[in-house]
Amino acid sequence: MALGIQLEKEGISVSVVAKTVPELLLFFRNEEAPRLRLPFSKDRRLGEVYTLTVSFRELRAAGFRGAALKSAEYQFEADGKRFADPYGKSFSGHDSFGKVQKEASVKRSPLFLSDFDWEEEAAPVIPARERVIYRLHVRGFTMAKNSGVVQRGTFDGIVEKLPYLKELGVTTLELLPAEEFEELPFGSARVNYWGYGETFHFAPKASYCRKRRRDPAGELRALVKALHAAGMDLVMEFYFDGKQTVSYVLEVLRYYRRFYHLDGARLSGQFPLGDILRDPYLKGFLLFAEERPAESGANFYCCDRAFQQDMRKFLKGDEGMVRALLGYSRRTPGEAPRVNYLAHTNGFTLADLVSYERKHNEENGENNMDGGSETDSWNCGVEGKTKRRTVLACRAQQRRNAFALLFLSQGTPLFLAGDEFGNSQGGNNNAYCQDNAVSWLDWRQAKQEAENLAFVRGLIAFRKAHPALGRQTPPLFLDTDAVGLPDVSYHGEQPWQAQTEPFRRQIGILYNGHYAKLKNGEADSSLFCIYNMHWEAHTFSLPGAGKGKAWHLAVRTYGESAHCLTPGEEERLEDQETFLLPARSIVVLLAKEVPTEGKTKRSKKRQGDTRSDGR
Repeated sequence: MALGIQLEKEGISVSVVAKTVPELLLFFRNEEAPRLRLPFSKDRRLGEVYTLTVSFRELRAAGFRGAALKSAEYQFEADGKRFADPYGKSFSGHDSFGKVQKEASVKRSPLFLSDFDWEEEAAPVIPARERVIYRLHVRGFTMAKNSGVVQRGTFDGIVEKLPYLKELGVTTLELLPAEEFEELPFGSARVNYWGYGETFHFAPKASYCRKRRRDPAGELRALVKALHAAGMDLVMEFYFDGKQTVSYVLEVLRYYRRFYHLDGARLSGQFPLGDILRDPYLKGFLLFAEERPAESGANFYCCDRAFQQDMRKFLKGDEGMVRALLGYSRRTPGEAPRVNYLAHTNGFTLADLVSYERKHNEENGENNMDGGSETDSWNCGVEGKTKRRTVLACRAQQRRNAFALLFLSQGTPLFLAGDEFGNSQGGNNNAYCQDNAVSWLDWRQAKQEAENLAFVRGLIAFRKAHPALGRQTPPLFLDTDAVGLPDVSYHGEQPWQAQTEPFRRQIGILYNGHYAKLKNGEADSSLFCIYNMHWEAHTFSLPGAGKGKAWHLAVRTYGESAHCLTPGEEERLEDQETFLLPARSIVVLLAKEVPTEGKTKRSKKRQGDTRSDGR
């Protein structure tokens, strides 16, 4: 027996859970007093579930006909107290985000949702190795006046930004909770900006929609439709506090898959992961969670914080992190696909990660006691804002290093909206209550950070172009086809000698393109990724690029421009024997065919820049 409102041929069926006999209250839109009260009957009760059937004839007799019927709203009352339908598919009366209520009011739901034409909509098929996740807050993504959209802070605002996201190379949007939650509980002084808390899960958030339209369900469906048309998919975060039954959780996820054509869910809080993974209705539905189940299907992704913790330490040059880096260059047999990220909602943005060593959450009103204190960050010599060019250059390079670590590692990359152009929260690492410029993206940065934005865009394209960076099977570290190189190998400053002592901060990883096939079946190019997070430059002797091939510089994080070269424009190294990698830098060398005429020039000229950041 389904709870909530069910449309039938001759009317509607209503089911609700109540301790005592409830009443159904029906309203005309914008009217405070109910136009019709219909009591449930004990005769139609099963346990604590009461059911009522109302015919269209009864509704018309009470004045609910035509437009009035289509816009009719309802709620319940029991023991003199009104309450909203936990299974309501939409809500009205709370269309403005963070608006202070004069008195605690009960949400009302429409009896009927508007029709929607999906036309020829179809979900895209995105190869697992090409998936790039972009995590955003619906309101904060476009709420700033400089966002350049008309419908700021809404689902439609995201649609307006799809050309930007498409050009960036994003394949998957992950929304923070966007179901109906109380962002400003009655009597509360702080806004619940993120949306973790008591939630009406079946209803998209009304204040994330156009105010005049009043169609949250239609607007969310329009977002999904537009994303699918652009070749992208949508994942929404669902927070459960542990009070929900297994059947409730499953029905929520099934409903969003069926009614909204949602592609996946990010699960947070407390939820029955085993039951979700076993549910036949959710097979093929993308599922993301921090838990590591004993068994999982191909559609489950583990969002492990270990990558964030380890790679932040490697980024700032901590000892003993080279082995951790090597661990993220491979997968173990049977391991669920992993989601990697360096910045997340709870913690510093990427720009703040390289600008602050201490959290600055004073504006949250909790005496800076909230939020994690272990940030694993480095401010490049100055805490917070500065005009010192050397510090700013160091920070920009560290951000490029961070993105390189993310996109050169095995696993599915995820990054926060705005990190691609240096969005900052002023050192606030727990902006859960900041519905203002602290948490809204400042889109002026996209223009000011054009070079770094181009680097991220190019790096995403580079990853997609090279399947070696998105392997779906564990490496064997063997040359099973006898082509001269193993599938993956590790190198220190001397080829074939991996140096992983705790004091080391530099390493090279060579991916043999023969063992990573392109879509047309041909072999990928071999890639040599060299990492140096030491504050001193290091010279690497290069392994051979292969018969008839030479190393070309494809990606570099140091320097002022041209950090990610477009295909066909990679720079051939003059010195094919050694490479001088500057301090705190990452490069990717590409093995490319060379003309048969003549021989590869070898000179003692060194690539790179010997300047150090002085740390």
